[in-house]
Amino acid sequence: MFLYSWLQVLQSIWGGVFLKEGKEQEEGFAASMENLKYLEEEIRGKKFFGGETIGLADIALGWLAHYLDIVEEIVGLKLIDQEKFPSLAAWKQEFANAPIIRENWPDRDKLVTKFVAVREANLGKGTPK
Repeated sequence: MFLYSWLQVLQSIWGGVFLKEGKEQEEGFAASMENLKYLEEEIRGKKFFGGETIGLADIALGWLAHYLDIVEEIVGLKLIDQEKFPSLAAWKQEFANAPIIRENWPDRDKLVTKFVAVREANLGKGTPK
């Protein structure tokens, strides 16, 4: 069940929000909200998905803690906020601040450049670099 949920979250955010515009993006955003609600329920009352330490589920969803901020910045939409998803927002911060994670994130500026190029190419506004 978790693998399916992870794929749904990835597909709805990346394919439904990041790589879309207009009505299609609105539909992707709605799907993303539903998928994030599921994750909010799964993490509620826990520090990490598996409990008190980072586990496989956290690693699988770890991209949310770094890449999602970039996606939100580029598309101008907020997906995970403290009010709607307090447990997920807290997890995102906790995961990102773990030393082993924080010290190994890819360079944010390079990711922004790459993500913008991918989005523009997908939307027919440019070519990937």
